[in-house]
Amino acid sequence: MKYLLSIIIFCLSINTFSQAPKDKKTLTKQEQNEIILNFLIDLNEKGIEIKGDSVIVSKEYTKVLNDEKYRSKVFPKTYTWETALNYFKTQELKIAFWHLINLYPINDKNKDLVTKSFITYDKLFKMDEIIINTFYTYCFLDPEINIIKDGKPEVVRPDILEKKLSYVKEIVGNIISYRQQQEAIKEKKSK
Repeated sequence: MKYLLSIIIFCLSINTFSQAPKDKKTLTKQEQNEIILNFLIDLNEKGIEIKGDSVIVSKEYTKVLNDEKYRSKVFPKTYTWETALNYFKTQELKIAFWHLINLYPINDKNKDLVTKSFITYDKLFKMDEIIINTFYTYCFLDPEINIIKDGKPEVVRPDILEKKLSYVKEIVGNIISYRQQQEAIKEKKSK
């Protein structure tokens, strides 16, 4: 039962990602590659990033900032497993991962399920990086942490920001620890 939710999440996203589009048009190999590339770029992109003297803001960050309806989709009053699963079904993985981050601290069972879900996805993606990128995409727009004043987010609860960052660090640490354990097992078997 513990692994069931992780397996369901993994299979749903792989299944829906691999399905053909609903319209009759067949995509060329180049179009398929572009879709996959854009999908991967989105997952690996931080919402806001400082490089030298420049602040780089992603399309997703801008969309969340400017679209109140979309923002309420990303930041519901209550995070649930059902909504997270729906985002996996619709291939909105970054939002789904944000929901998992917010489900993580609720209780030990959630911590276990979220960690196993991320570890399952780590077989496909570098989840430590994606989790960090997801956090930096949404944390500065999270209404639990910020208010949006004159079109700009203003941090009003740095304590909650720090707490969520500590959860992200814990999740990433769990993923890295799991990878190291798997490497040790592989090395042991190869001797």
